[in-house]
Amino acid sequence: MHFLVKLPVLRASFEATGSARWLMQTIVRLALDRRNGFQLDLALSDDRVKGTLQATEARLSAGEVDFIDTDWLSIARCRRTGLKITGAVPYGAIFGGLVAPVSSQIHTLGDLPGKTIGVVRRLDKNWLLLRASCRAMQGFDPEQVCDLVEVGSKSVLRERLCSGDLDAALLFWHQIPLLVSDGEFREVCDLTHLLPGQGGGDVPSTFFVFRDELVETKPELIGGFAAALRAAYQLLYEDAIAWQEASGCLGSEWRVLRSKWLSRVRLNWRLGMREDLTKLTNYLRASHVGAEFNSLPEGTLSASFLK
Repeated sequence: MHFLVKLPVLRASFEATGSARWLMQTIVRLALDRRNGFQLDLALSDDRVKGTLQATEARLSAGEVDFIDTDWLSIARCRRTGLKITGAVPYGAIFGGLVAPVSSQIHTLGDLPGKTIGVVRRLDKNWLLLRASCRAMQGFDPEQVCDLVEVGSKSVLRERLCSGDLDAALLFWHQIPLLVSDGEFREVCDLTHLLPGQGGGDVPSTFFVFRDELVETKPELIGGFAAALRAAYQLLYEDAIAWQEASGCLGSEWRVLRSKWLSRVRLNWRLGMREDLTKLTNYLRASHVGAEFNSLPEGTLSASFLK
């Protein structure tokens, strides 16, 4: 029936270099959007930071799209500036890793003082978590003892690491398996390993984000998206071949990449998620990584309409 009627459109923007597009493209390819009462209009953006916003965040702010994916700290920052957006559907614990050349003297976090570290931006959750963890476990703040280089793009960050400009870099998780597969680089630390023991648990860091108005006026539309998303995830979870096709990863590193994907993607709300995310926020605050993390603004997360 949905194929015979005009369906409401959900406009989405995702980074062409990101991993969330794997699920979005699966939804479109299998018409899971139409089966769940909407049409997904998917646009791919670059991965550069524009001012204080990522490219996709800028498009959502401008009203060009209806939803994107971003982390809870970015949602909170946007709400503090008056942009009424909310995390409506969980995506997962989308943290990256610290990568260094195999010839580097960086083997543990304790080896970071005095080194040049590359990041996309200072506000990136990967850098904030690394700072908090080093303060708690190593007794130093990388912001104070390392030479930090901000590059504004995950693609450029990888290029700078490969060119030898950096001693190490905080890469996004899906960049890492291919880079380390040739034996020239190693992953010093998977940042998800820094989460247990400080209250974060398995709480998602990243959400599919909509404007408050859309959540309030068309909850059934977002519920349809959530259903399509779960169907796409179930296929990629159960079928490794379908996952390879969606990710475009056909090389020998695909098993490592898939393992990282499986360990990170968590689509369901669960009891205590808000509290766990608040604990993680407090962990960053307690480590004095930024006064802007005093609290999560009301409306940062919105789970009321999801089952």
